[in-house]
Amino acid sequence: MKKTLLLAALAALAAVSATAATAFVEFTSQPSGASVYVDGERRGTTPLQLADLATAASHRVRIELKDYETVEEFVQVDDGAAIRRDYSMQPVKGLLLVTSDPEGADVSQNGYSLGPTPRLITNLNAKDFHTLVLKKTGYQDSKLAIKFDGRRPLVQNVKLVLDSGVIEIKSEPAGAEATVNGITCGVTPTVAKEVRKGRVTVELRKNGYKPETRELSVSAGDEQQLFVRLEALPGSLRLSSVPAGARFYLDDLPLPSGDTCVASDLKPGTYKVRAELKGYGTMERSVKIANGQEAVEEFRLENVMGSLEFKTSPVGATVWVDGKKRGTSVSADPNAETSDVLVIRDLLEGDHEVKIEKDGFAPWTRHIVVKSSEAVQTRVRLKKIFLPDIRITTTSGEVIEGILVRNDPSVVIVEVSFGTNRPIPRDSVRNMEPIFPEL
Repeated sequence: MKKTLLLAALAALAAVSATAATAFVEFTSQPSGASVYVDGERRGTTPLQLADLATAASHRVRIELKDYETVEEFVQVDDGAAIRRDYSMQPVKGLLLVTSDPEGADVSQNGYSLGPTPRLITNLNAKDFHTLVLKKTGYQDSKLAIKFDGRRPLVQNVKLVLDSGVIEIKSEPAGAEATVNGITCGVTPTVAKEVRKGRVTVELRKNGYKPETRELSVSAGDEQQLFVRLEALPGSLRLSSVPAGARFYLDDLPLPSGDTCVASDLKPGTYKVRAELKGYGTMERSVKIANGQEAVEEFRLENVMGSLEFKTSPVGATVWVDGKKRGTSVSADPNAETSDVLVIRDLLEGDHEVKIEKDGFAPWTRHIVVKSSEAVQTRVRLKKIFLPDIRITTTSGEVIEGILVRNDPSVVIVEVSFGTNRPIPRDSVRNMEPIFPEL
């Protein structure tokens, strides 16, 4: 009996000692359901409470959850401690290489671009299902359904399908300008690439030939050929004279009068053309007409009356003779200070009053004697007068008048006196108004 009581006491003491040598440890995770391994042994899933871990010891803890990064750490357990370990699980990122044929397709997810192919993508959660879209001009959009297997690398190659067609265009004769849906694609023979699917209008044009139009139906990936035989147009002759107004004759038959005379529907061959204008010598020449082409001939007639020839500085001066406006001086060089020769023809022999004027310059007036079949050459340099055309009020209240030279978003430049320019910062301009000359 005493022996039995002693054994029971020893057992109770051992139970008390075991209870004193353990601690209470709780494991939680976000999300829950993660497997908990302690010292290599799986003890359950989160949330998990353990009360049998040895104290005064460090235990190796590993938390695992499918499609999430594994967490490992050492947990120090002391006698009688109550420990709580909470783990925020980070999703595993998949490894995806997207390539396409051809390359350069834009890869996007939910409308956001991830970059062009080939593209290595490393920021997608492996646990989720993903849909990617590949876009490239001239090709149909292509969708990719992606499901990762943990961190195992995934390679996806996409063969893009043309969203357009190709048309090879030829003509007889070659050299016609080709347009597809109004867009020039070259001179025949030529190839129109990336033609949008659907109804397509092809137009061919070549000088001397009738324009041709063809309607085609193009499907994605089509490769079509188009051959067009162009119809030649009759030849034509465009005649003009200097000065204008000459009467033209074609093989001694009169043509319609006008500044420019056009003879149409001409057979190929050589024609005799004669130009006549009162006060000028008759001029005659032979002109060759080619089939389907337009010949252009200009007749510069010799004046048998008197004339005046002017060069003006500056360009753009208006010339009046005997009170009648006879022309404005011009120059083929936009930067020239002196004009090309302005010829005033068909002047009777005798005295003529000439007036030359230009805004901002003093008028030039002379009496010039003209002789028959002679040209009087005169060079005129107009004197500039200073006429302000702009009034500017600055933010400081200063009023500036002058000639506007330049008006930019950042600065206004005004000529305030002959040869003197003044820049005015735009932000200091309070008001700017034109000055109109008094009538």
